[in-house]
Amino acid sequence: MSEQSGPLRFRTVRVEDAGGIAEVCYRTGYHGEDLSGSGRFNDRRLFALLFSLYYPLCEPENGFVAVENSGAIAGYCLGTTDSRAQAGRFRRRMLPRILLRALAVSWWRYPESFRELVRFSGVNSMHGGLDDLYDRYPAHLHINLLPDCQRRGAGSELLALFESRVRSAGAPGIHLVTSERNLKAVPFYRKHGYAPERTLAPGLWSDAPDARAIVFVKDLRGMERGGAGYFY
Repeated sequence: MSEQSGPLRFRTVRVEDAGGIAEVCYRTGYHGEDLSGSGRFNDRRLFALLFSLYYPLCEPENGFVAVENSGAIAGYCLGTTDSRAQAGRFRRRMLPRILLRALAVSWWRYPESFRELVRFSGVNSMHGGLDDLYDRYPAHLHINLLPDCQRRGAGSELLALFESRVRSAGAPGIHLVTSERNLKAVPFYRKHGYAPERTLAPGLWSDAPDARAIVFVKDLRGMERGGAGYFY
């Protein structure tokens, strides 16, 4: 699948997109801002294993990328149509890689990243799962764009493509989690019909202990997609 919007092309994720997706993830990884040079999480490989690599490696058919004329990945919308099944696959296929990286490399070469990993694990345990949402909103997504590609309709197009994919799979709704400090993402989701369902306890990042996460949801039942430009 490929569609055109200005200088960007939109298509389904491929396994070989993993490196470009990891780069976008890292450059938007701190409340939507670039982690590069911040000293917060210097192990780019570990960060990608945690937050983005599952999708091109295990579910490329459910993700979409925005591609520049040079072939570089400028943004993505990654996700799954079945979060319960995805959680199981993540544990089987990604946790061993995460643990190997953390214990073989991160703890001594990137101690700040190892400390944040431990913190992430503790905060996630405190939050608990979102299993109670899965019957109504079984799909979930992650969407990120490099700054130069924001406010050009690319995010809306990626989201529309993903929502179309979810509807074709018969999933009734989508959920997502974002930081309340991601000041670009929160209004974007609201604009596209996502509503806050709950707020999670703060404390994911050690230097932002008061920042809470917001769970947004969208019911897709009865909705029609009116073409690629519908969400612009």
